[in-house]
Amino acid sequence: MMRQCILVTAGLFLFVCLGSAQKPSFEVVSVRINKSGSNNSSMGPRGSRLVATNVTLRTLLMYAYRPPKGSLLDAQIVGGPDWTRTSHFDIEAKTEGDARVPPGEQTRAMVQSLLEDRFQLKVHRETRELPVYNLVLTKKGPKLSEDQTPPDQRQALISVVSQGARLSPLPRGALRMITGPTTTALIGTAIPISTVIELLQGQSDRIIVDKSEFHKLIDVHIEFSQNLAAAPPGPSVPGPIESGIHEISNQFEPSLFTAVQEAGLKLEPGKAPLEALVIDSVQLPSEN
Repeated sequence: MMRQCILVTAGLFLFVCLGSAQKPSFEVVSVRINKSGSNNSSMGPRGSRLVATNVTLRTLLMYAYRPPKGSLLDAQIVGGPDWTRTSHFDIEAKTEGDARVPPGEQTRAMVQSLLEDRFQLKVHRETRELPVYNLVLTKKGPKLSEDQTPPDQRQALISVVSQGARLSPLPRGALRMITGPTTTALIGTAIPISTVIELLQGQSDRIIVDKSEFHKLIDVHIEFSQNLAAAPPGPSVPGPIESGIHEISNQFEPSLFTAVQEAGLKLEPGKAPLEALVIDSVQLPSEN
């Protein structure tokens, strides 16, 4: 099998190769099964240690093998036994000589080495037809912003705040989520559709593909429930990623994907060729 290599620049040159023995690695690794039954999980550096609590192998794969400046969704991981989704682990990995955990791509390469060593993981990448959501316009279409002048990109940010917080005026080009106990509001002025997609992608289990061919600036003001699954309406594409998607039973508390239709946008299930990470083999690790 041909190795795939990514050249990463971070003050020095480093080759990160799938299946390569030259990847950097942690000096000491502890892996234990987490049987708490909790839904909470976390992962991050703590000085010279990388600590992951209550994480699944799929979560580790999405972190370790995501492309630079991109994301790897669960739907893009193909193969592997059921336990890769259901078994949870506590992992503590220490760097050599108490050096601080390096940032970015170096840490991902080290986690890849950890998975190859402790989980006997072997993977490869290939292009496959995978489920996606195509973003299109509704018949009504989005509300155009009165001012189509390009906004200041330095202010074109996505922010999340709580209801009751003191809010500064929202700049043109910015998108704000205001969260409350049961509902959330999404507000933006003079934003491109790409900004809406960026926010939706964080709530979606599939890659969102812009099929709108719409390039004008729009205004958005919608409200949706936090208590319902963020699933778009309409027929879905059968497959393993459908687990966890529920029917919307209360029309007065729409999900985010339903409420976004009020902004003149719609997500339709489809398929597209995407890069997939294929699990060739993997084993449950022994605890230590």
